[in-house]
Amino acid sequence: MSKIIIVEDDPGIREELALLLENEGYQVTAVTDFSGVPDQIQAAAPDLILLDLGLPGRDGMSVCAGVRKLSRTPVIFVTSRDSASDELRALSLGGDDYITKPYSVPVLLARIKAVLRRSSGEPEPSDVLDAGELR
Repeated sequence: MSKIIIVEDDPGIREELALLLENEGYQVTAVTDFSGVPDQIQAAAPDLILLDLGLPGRDGMSVCAGVRKLSRTPVIFVTSRDSASDELRALSLGGDDYITKPYSVPVLLARIKAVLRRSSGEPEPSDVLDAGELR
């Protein structure tokens, strides 16, 4: 079971995401205290980070930069900021994907699965060939 940490300051969105992901079988931790977020992420040892850009005290860009100093854990930005410059900066700082709110739930879940699959090192279905007893 993959562990996902949610770093989102809006309680409604945070709780909705947590419930959605738990129903999909993920183990979820949600950050509610936004001081020392990179340390909280490191302590949780997640397989994936869902990170908002607009956080109290420190924006998601600096959180991502702090996380990248400690870990290679994949980061998906989930944010209402929809400018190309924000997306480019987020991806340049080490983000693995960028999803704007409001998001499509099936698309969000598919992107989470794709990032987790790529980061786990599992081969893509098209990368595996079967021939008789050989694989």
